[in-house]
Amino acid sequence: MIDKSPSGLNEWLHFLKSKQFPVKAVSLSRLKTQIARTEDTLDGMQANIASDPLLAFAILNEANRIIPNKNNEIKNPFHAASMVGMSGIGKIFSVFAPYKFYPKNNPPHIKAFLSEIQTSYEAATIARHWSIEKLTSHEDDIFWITLFRDAARWLLWFYAYPTMMEIKHKISQGEKQSQAELNVLGCRIDELTVHLCTHWNTPNKVIESFSTKFIPNKKELQSLAHLAHHPEELPGFSEDKRLTILINNPLIFSYCATKLTHEADLRGWDSKNLPFFYRVVATVMHRHVGEVIQTAHLASAEAAKLFNNGGRAPLALQLLDPNLYTGNKTSISDTNKASPTATLKKALGKHDIYDSKQKANMALKTIKQAIPTAQHVILFKQSKSTVSPIFQYGYNINILKTIKWDAPSTLFSKLSTKKSATHLFGKKLDRILKDLPHTAAQIIDPNGHLMLASTQTAERETVIFWLETRGEFNEKDFTSLKQIVSLVSHNPI
Repeated sequence: MIDKSPSGLNEWLHFLKSKQFPVKAVSLSRLKTQIARTEDTLDGMQANIASDPLLAFAILNEANRIIPNKNNEIKNPFHAASMVGMSGIGKIFSVFAPYKFYPKNNPPHIKAFLSEIQTSYEAATIARHWSIEKLTSHEDDIFWITLFRDAARWLLWFYAYPTMMEIKHKISQGEKQSQAELNVLGCRIDELTVHLCTHWNTPNKVIESFSTKFIPNKKELQSLAHLAHHPEELPGFSEDKRLTILINNPLIFSYCATKLTHEADLRGWDSKNLPFFYRVVATVMHRHVGEVIQTAHLASAEAAKLFNNGGRAPLALQLLDPNLYTGNKTSISDTNKASPTATLKKALGKHDIYDSKQKANMALKTIKQAIPTAQHVILFKQSKSTVSPIFQYGYNINILKTIKWDAPSTLFSKLSTKKSATHLFGKKLDRILKDLPHTAAQIIDPNGHLMLASTQTAERETVIFWLETRGEFNEKDFTSLKQIVSLVSHNPI
């Protein structure tokens, strides 16, 4: 945050160039752990890289800084990570500023920062779907270009929250966005973004998405919109060579989607300014305006499901039943559907001749349904002082085979002799790592959560449950595990 706001392009450039990229502390810590562990691969890091946009953005910029052939620039952060390599990623940690995210009660600047990122994700998803509908074959590039063209805005909301609130207030009072930015910042945010992206070594395509060489100017946008003036008819074709070139450049989707979502975020989906951009895109796609609107709405629902980061309620909430994007089911048939644990109880109640392996298999299937946050699961069978895995999912099987699960372990000894359940994370998880079988700690993310449980499933056999996530388990997950363990017990309660 700042006490005295900079003024003018040069002062804002100086201010923002000195700032680190805000990244969730848990994402940064997890990435450091992954790089430190030799068994982890770049493929395994993709989910973590994608989980924080500025993490991905910095890696993308670094790849474009070191790549020798600028004509073959990298626009995908996963490709960028493979070019930079694990050692290269480790060298850019200095550009990050970790911040703590709380599901509730985040500071206003973090909440606004996350809200702006969510708007960018919504724009990127809409642009991607428009690109798919036109069969451009550039949909993935357009997604990342659209997302990252707002990077400077993210930093402004994080580091200059009062200033951005002043701009937002002026716009809500009817002032044009360009004028509000000039009055408050002394420059346009788009202009600031272009200079910053050049400084950051951002791919040229992101910078080009601001240039009138590749994006229609105001008059050209009006010409394109006019061709789709009658919504019940297909748009006409332009005979202007320049407009034809612009229509065939997928960057126009990036520009229009960004404008559309920022307007929808500010004034809602019923804003009188949205039809203009729908008509422009209808001309570009040569589709009815209604189809363009439908695609945008469906894409916003997809973004709500995939990129709901807690900054604000998704834009799709204004359009649709939340069940369409949260995955919750409220139909009569679904409300009457038995829960996974109830289904397990019913199956086990049919007869009592299941052996330990059969019970473990049924428990694993139930865990997948009842505890979807469990990214990695191992079920062990202990018999005659021997412990061995019988089922697993999520882990690299070759790594599991190298671990001596039957090696002396105080923790496994306790689990083998007494029915128990525990939920470990933070310092508790750190303390028990040394008590695991030899080298077993290598597969655990110290920033994640681990749930362990055990129960006797036959007269002389015990099953040990191992559930891990790189995210978090909540109380409901732990309760579900205890219910499952109880159901497969030799003497279930």
